[in-house]
Amino acid sequence: MKKTLLYCSALLLGSLAVPGALRAQQYINGTFSTGAQSLSGVAAPTGATWSEASNDTGVTTYSNTNAGFGATLGSFSLADDYVVPAGQTRTINNISFFSYQSGYTGTTSPFTALYVRIWQGSPAVAGSTIVFGDLTTNRLAAATSTATYRIFNSLYPTPSTPGTTRLIWKVRATISPALTLAPGTYWIEWASTVSGTLTHFYVPVTVAGTRQIAGANALSYSNANAAWGAVIDEGNPASAPDVTIDFPYIVNDATVTATASANNGPALRVGPVPTSDNLRVEFAEARGASSLTLTDMMGRKVWAGTAAARSSSTSIPMADLATGIYMLAISSAEGNNLVRVIKE
Repeated sequence: MKKTLLYCSALLLGSLAVPGALRAQQYINGTFSTGAQSLSGVAAPTGATWSEASNDTGVTTYSNTNAGFGATLGSFSLADDYVVPAGQTRTINNISFFSYQSGYTGTTSPFTALYVRIWQGSPAVAGSTIVFGDLTTNRLAAATSTATYRIFNSLYPTPSTPGTTRLIWKVRATISPALTLAPGTYWIEWASTVSGTLTHFYVPVTVAGTRQIAGANALSYSNANAAWGAVIDEGNPASAPDVTIDFPYIVNDATVTATASANNGPALRVGPVPTSDNLRVEFAEARGASSLTLTDMMGRKVWAGTAAARSSSTSIPMADLATGIYMLAISSAEGNNLVRVIKE
């Protein structure tokens, strides 16, 4: 799932920021696990899952050539985009990536260093600037097993039993001091090193039955060529089309702030954005009794409630709602607010 579908800012008609945070929040740029059953019908080891190279829907002999892509300090680095929407600021504490060391069977992490830079604008475009980090400071915080094994398409060229020599590790980088980002498009670049002579690779976003993810736009930098280029995964067999990819990563935000003010409504703050359970509304100014209405994008009312006069906050239950975009209308004698939110 592309990141533009995973979060949303308030709909702004003028704005007044309210300091503070609603709660810590994670931003996730896609998944790498495809489940406990391989395409060839083999169950993953107890407590584990497979991450199987994608195949085209209905054409099971098509798969991606690469099980992973290198990001080794001194030769290649990888980058993927990260968007902070209008109406939000994000303060980042750490970022996690997903990688395996081919052929490694150890039970402790093989990673020795992780380097991160954050660009404002695409690093492939002249004029983009680095707002955080370098490729000389080791920011490795931890690397933990995901209990997931990266495998190729187990139906191509013939059905096969997947192996367990590509254990995927969640490799976390500390962003210190914490970095606050204003609205805009940023690019996260990373490279790493491991112990021993085995090579290591980062896993692309993997969706069962889909080789091409709309909008995928990851980049890689080749030190040998001194240039950035799109990350392309060739089709296997050769008749399968080449595809562009994205990489899964997790951004841990210390704060996610959204502001909203529409028409003549008093300032308020709504979050977390997105939410998986409850949506909290905090009123920045005293106001009379308020009515709250939540509608889907077809205009159908899915929830309605009230907030008592002089309330400082109220909560909206969203756990039972379908994933998607909703509009929250808040009305009182002091004015009206309209906020666009996402249920994930």
